[in-house]
Amino acid sequence: MKRHRINVDMVVLILAIVLGLSVILIMITVLVQVIDHETPQSLGENTTQIITAVTGGLIGVLGGYVGARVQQKRDKDDKDNSGE
Repeated sequence: MKRHRINVDMVVLILAIVLGLSVILIMITVLVQVIDHETPQSLGENTTQIITAVTGGLIGVLGGYVGARVQQKRDKDDKDNSGE
């Protein structure tokens, strides 16, 4: 019996894992800060800007890479269908 393997692009997988890990680390950091100070603490303005920049950057790179791969596949399909 032949097993069906899911074809996953490694770059997309790595970027998605890094994005997930960064969100988990941010949540852990906030949780430790609340437990350590015993009162709800808000994140500083600089911290918020860094979190926004890192998360936005990762999403932007992930989206750009996925978009480029889709375009490559379309170009290849168009080339194959045109008989070149």
